[in-house]
Amino acid sequence: MIEIINSIRKYNFWNNNPMELSLRRAGFQVYVGTIKDTQVDFVAIKGERRIYLQVTLQLTEEKTIEREYRSLKLIEDNFDKYVVSMDDYKIPTNEGIEHISAWNLDNFLITNKL
Repeated sequence: MIEIINSIRKYNFWNNNPMELSLRRAGFQVYVGTIKDTQVDFVAIKGERRIYLQVTLQLTEEKTIEREYRSLKLIEDNFDKYVVSMDDYKIPTNEGIEHISAWNLDNFLITNKL
């Protein structure tokens, strides 16, 4: 079970601020989560809807891919899970976890009515 930490501020990094703002503009309440000693960068909740997001600069190295996908793979519920990066190309789905280019995040949140 994922634990939601109420204060996102102490976990904010330079690349997380735009993500938090995008999620809040889309109407989400935004939290940080932990599961089995790993952090989930964002647990975004809007009504009954919940999405989990990891944020990274790039997914070019295997160790980065493993780190960013690991916590999301540990979550056993059926809510959507995403990894957001600055990569310009679409990365294939990894065990049901979708990739979103940071450049397309706002459009993705609007067009998918999340």
